[in-house]
Amino acid sequence: MQSTPAGTPAAPPTAWRSVRTAAGAAWYLLRRRILLILVVSISTQGLYVWIIVPLLLTLFQGALDLAGVDGLSVAGLPGILRSPLALLVLVLLAVVATFFVLIEISMFSVVAHVCFRGEAPTATAIVRGLGQLAHRAASWQVLLFAGYALLVLPLSHIGVGASVTSHIAIPEFISGELTKTALGAWTYLVVILALMYLALRLTATAAALTGDEESVLTAMRRSVALTRRPQALLFLVLLVVGLVAGAIFVVAALLGTIPVAIAASSGAGDPVAGSVLALLDLVRFIVTGLVAAFISFFFVALYRGHAVSRVVAPVRDRLSRTISVVLLVVFGLLGAPTIAFAGIASAAPAAPPLIIAHRGYTAGGVENTIPALRAAADAGADIAEMDIQETADQGFVVIHDVGLRRLAGDPRSVYELDEAEATRIVVRDDDHESTIPSLEEYIRTADELGIRVLVEVKPHGHEAPGLAGRVVDVMNALDPDHRHLIQSLDAGIVDDIRAADPERTTVLVTGFQIGNAPRTSADGVAIEDWSYSDEMLVRLHDESKTLFVWTVNDSALLAAYAGSGVDGIITDSVTEAVTLRQVQQEIDDPVTDYLFTATRTIALYE
Repeated sequence: MQSTPAGTPAAPPTAWRSVRTAAGAAWYLLRRRILLILVVSISTQGLYVWIIVPLLLTLFQGALDLAGVDGLSVAGLPGILRSPLALLVLVLLAVVATFFVLIEISMFSVVAHVCFRGEAPTATAIVRGLGQLAHRAASWQVLLFAGYALLVLPLSHIGVGASVTSHIAIPEFISGELTKTALGAWTYLVVILALMYLALRLTATAAALTGDEESVLTAMRRSVALTRRPQALLFLVLLVVGLVAGAIFVVAALLGTIPVAIAASSGAGDPVAGSVLALLDLVRFIVTGLVAAFISFFFVALYRGHAVSRVVAPVRDRLSRTISVVLLVVFGLLGAPTIAFAGIASAAPAAPPLIIAHRGYTAGGVENTIPALRAAADAGADIAEMDIQETADQGFVVIHDVGLRRLAGDPRSVYELDEAEATRIVVRDDDHESTIPSLEEYIRTADELGIRVLVEVKPHGHEAPGLAGRVVDVMNALDPDHRHLIQSLDAGIVDDIRAADPERTTVLVTGFQIGNAPRTSADGVAIEDWSYSDEMLVRLHDESKTLFVWTVNDSALLAAYAGSGVDGIITDSVTEAVTLRQVQQEIDDPVTDYLFTATRTIALYE
């Protein structure tokens, strides 16, 4: 057996050994510092809820007020760009958000470095580490970190995320439209895989920046170098951690059925179910904190290599102990009443929403065609949403795209054809085939089927003046009883239709809106799922306006919106949405209701 000659450098550890050693060190520190992890999680979330969120909301509302707009949207963007003060406030908001995200996703990395050096993780030591972190990030390179933390992390779901970015995602209407074509689907897949790969290579950035690296750029370079060899192993570690966390949550949810079932036998099932669901949220909070801590500890251990001390230094200073006790007591005082009374002060059940079939039901026909309309009616949809465009002879046909290439393979556009020509064109999608219907054919068929129609007016820019008036005239001729609705992304068209025909129900479609619901003369607003907020719903209902949310296809989101109080859900998954709404209306058993809600919570968590 050969031995390494004296003075010869030892071979670097293999990727497997490095990952295994780092995982062992992280697990050891996790077990020995669980109370500290809970205290750090409470303090971080307390900072977020009580200071950061109010500050960000105040800054954002201030920027909107300075610009004189209702929200950050395509329509409101010109007003914001014209106001230097509004732009300055938004920049300040971005800086505050970025530095809080920096602190939140790096907090456990600071703790890990302190502990792995063999020091006691006192409040002073942690604050000192966070101060060094902020100093290193305080340069133009913070823009690099902002791109990573505010976009790459939340879009890839790889690494330790932040509360501020929990809502950041690719909107369904963008991904849905992209994946309707082979090229778009492949492009979307490549982008997602690229984001995941980039996130994986940058997962050690926080560990490096809270370690010995002096800038964001050098920390990112160190992360890329550190993750060069063990990429598959790192992905496996993150996957296993996620699966374990999910399993813990599922087990906790199943155990919750026991007290609910016992209480249901004596008629107290509903309040107990509410309390158990509140406890489930507490479990989610704790598990999320443990996951974030383990991942941070793991990458710090991987970064430090052999310079990892397993000495557990006790925390003896009075300040740290006092802070810990106060935080735990406050957490208990705030959490206990929530759990105890969660099922007592419940609001009245929300009215079931309308199920609106997006471009008909495409499981039964090509979008915006008569077969898709029939499929929507057969599936139980209340309304079929569709799109109309004006032809060269001022007729109206039902089609979404201005160009005919995607569905018909035809290089022409709608505005080049008259109505008779357009309605002879065959459109195909998957195994379905049909022709483009006229507005008249579509409305008459809908009346025969007994389903209402939400007509979306889509201007292509080649119409003659007076488009809104022509739409009103045609709709009044086809639908004198005003059963059907009209919507548009164009606020001017909506206002013109509303002014010309006040009896017609109108809806303003908004694709991107951060802040308040848009002010409109319309009877309601259709908001994209990504932009929806409960505050919008409350404001619109206070103004006696309706709110539709689009396009919702995820099962958990469908279930959540079905009980949220929104007035309508625009979806491609019509059968599933109708079934979920029916199930929610028919559930009267506390155990079943609890399991249904818990399942939805688990799905949203994962």
